[in-house]
Amino acid sequence: MPDSWFYLPNTPWTLDTKGAFSLDSRDFPPDSTDYLPPQVLGEGWKETLETPIIEDIISNVNEQLPHPSVENYFDAFKFYYENDAFKIFKA
Repeated sequence: MPDSWFYLPNTPWTLDTKGAFSLDSRDFPPDSTDYLPPQVLGEGWKETLETPIIEDIISNVNEQLPHPSVENYFDAFKFYYENDAFKIFKA
């Protein structure tokens, strides 16, 4: 599985916040930053979560909620980023 990360601006995030995934760093020389989205170096965007973790968050939300909303996924993403744990939704 590619080793890519999701990057977001270093500002408070909303559903309208744009992000970008990196390319797989293993495909580039060790001293290269060419795999990073241009916003990382140019605008100070920060690394958030790896692609497989984001996929796990989506699966976890789908297991807990019969009809999850975009807000549910967003809240679960932020919760995992801040707590390194899955959000438990109340039934």
